[in-house]
Amino acid sequence: MPTTTASPLSRTLLWAIFGGSLAFPAIVATPRALAQDAPAAATAATTPQIHSVIAASAPDVQAFNEHLIILASPWMEGRLPGTKGMERAMDYMEAQFKSAGLEPAFQPSDSSAKNFRQPFSLGGKREVVEESIKLNCANGEKTLDAGTDFKLTSLGTSGSGNGVVAFVGYGIENGPEGFTSFSEGHSLEGKIAMVLRFEPMDEKGSSRWSGGEGWSGRAGFQGKIAAIAKRNPSAIIVVNTPGANDPRVNSLTAGGGATMANVPVFMMSTSAAEQLVSRCDAKHSLMELRKIADEIKAGQPMSFDLGGPDATVAVVGRTEEKTVNAENVVGVLPGRGALAHEVIVIGGHLDHLGMGDFGSREGPGKLHPGADDNASGAAGIILLASSLKNDYAALPAEQPLRTVLFIGFSAEESGLIGSRYYVEHPIYPIKDTVLMMNFDMIGRVKNGRLSVTNSPDVNGFMDWAQPIYAKSPLTIIKSEGRGGGGSDHASFQAVGVPILFAICADFHADYHTSRDTMDLIDRETSVEAVHLWHNLALSMAQLDKRFTIDEKSGPMRTQPMKVRAGLRTRESEDGSGLEIVDVTKDGSADKAGIRKGDKLVKWNKMEMKDRQAFVDDLRTQDPGAKVQAVVLRDGNEITVYVELQAAKEGQ
Repeated sequence: MPTTTASPLSRTLLWAIFGGSLAFPAIVATPRALAQDAPAAATAATTPQIHSVIAASAPDVQAFNEHLIILASPWMEGRLPGTKGMERAMDYMEAQFKSAGLEPAFQPSDSSAKNFRQPFSLGGKREVVEESIKLNCANGEKTLDAGTDFKLTSLGTSGSGNGVVAFVGYGIENGPEGFTSFSEGHSLEGKIAMVLRFEPMDEKGSSRWSGGEGWSGRAGFQGKIAAIAKRNPSAIIVVNTPGANDPRVNSLTAGGGATMANVPVFMMSTSAAEQLVSRCDAKHSLMELRKIADEIKAGQPMSFDLGGPDATVAVVGRTEEKTVNAENVVGVLPGRGALAHEVIVIGGHLDHLGMGDFGSREGPGKLHPGADDNASGAAGIILLASSLKNDYAALPAEQPLRTVLFIGFSAEESGLIGSRYYVEHPIYPIKDTVLMMNFDMIGRVKNGRLSVTNSPDVNGFMDWAQPIYAKSPLTIIKSEGRGGGGSDHASFQAVGVPILFAICADFHADYHTSRDTMDLIDRETSVEAVHLWHNLALSMAQLDKRFTIDEKSGPMRTQPMKVRAGLRTRESEDGSGLEIVDVTKDGSADKAGIRKGDKLVKWNKMEMKDRQAFVDDLRTQDPGAKVQAVVLRDGNEITVYVELQAAKEGQ
């Protein structure tokens, strides 16, 4: 593969990319980036200087390094679709496609100049436009601070209320041994309902009902919000319970999920709730209210109004539905001769998780740079655009060549939405796409082990690919994938296009966390993966035949179950996921951290609305496969990675 020329990124280009402003956010150094224990002189004497290492690197390694640093930088804001950071990332990829000499792919309907963008809708997103809570109690008015003291959640709708505060304990209607949080005859009509997070606790702040293992299913938002909402309050305030043995009491995040009430629902910090109680109720402290709710005593009211009729709270919560759009970035390397009408797609997703509000394995609130997932793959695609363009130009003019599309997909992390949109709206007929080559997480290939998956039952495919694999210094871990593997190639495989999918063979614990940073990327090994993809693509571009898939093959053909997930599920009544009714000890799900009472909402980046979809995907998996799962627990989405165990004999 010819090397690409690395050129310094000019301030002019940065100015263009970042909208004419160089007032960039500060980069905060992490502990691993600082040599705190060594004197400066000793460090300088023993540590290679960065500029010397870069200068000594091959040109394509230098170029890969530049692309990676930019795409995984804080200025890209985690590349979440619909954000300014993602716009910057798309602008950067488009600028690189132009620089490589690719042609724009799309002709707008208004007959303006062709461009590199394929827009599509991600649907609506609710944005908070107004949120306020004002205490009108004995000590005068007090306006709480939005974002610090409280936060309007997506669990309710827009609305307002002004009334007394009705304390409803944990908001649990039917607990063990007849437990209930609601007093008979106590009305919530038009009041501000105040409910504690989780469920009755012991003196250590742990659940009284779960047997020492987290929380029971009654601690979740869905049951308690529904129980309160049907009693017609004007608003609901969920309080982070003082003393709870759970780190989420320090967060105002209530998770995603569906709307659960037709009134506004707020999350309130423990300290703000203490202010509310101290101002509006002279009889109790917040901790005393918690103790009342923890263990109901005979003759003690379970729910009641705080303070007198003059102790009121006024709330306003208003959201607006705004359309979220995304775009695939597509550049064309035209073919020529008899093969020009046939197409090779080289792609990978450009998007990531932003601040981790969904899909994060550690929760929201931190920047998720996505250096490996998938700035590494996107940087590889940019290199390939340049190197293949150069090789096409160097080949004889009479050499027939296939057309190559280079695509940076958007919204892969949201469910392969960008790649699915492309296969439904292709530039060239999908029947003429002869191969889709996908890069995802090639930045941390441990011990040179690169996993390469191809479609099963493709006639002659391995006879062609194996000699090219053999020339690579990487150790190619080969597999056939019938289920798609949870990345963008699955969209193409589903419509009968043969695929090649490259990813690190050994997953790391930093996947989908804030720790997936650029300093951990192995630039040289990543470039070896790019070289392999270049050689495969250039060979395929000239091959005088195309591969065909066995007519009896396909992802829908019934396959024997080779794996076990280690859980039992049932479909939820509202079709919002699969309820986990049992988890096998030390099984696949148990080791991944899935619990009884969770709700499986996504599996392998597919929404789980029925059990058949789950079973069908399991039939495509091999023992040892690692599958991304998203579960809903206590109203929060939690992402885990399930390593599937082999099915026992006879199962």
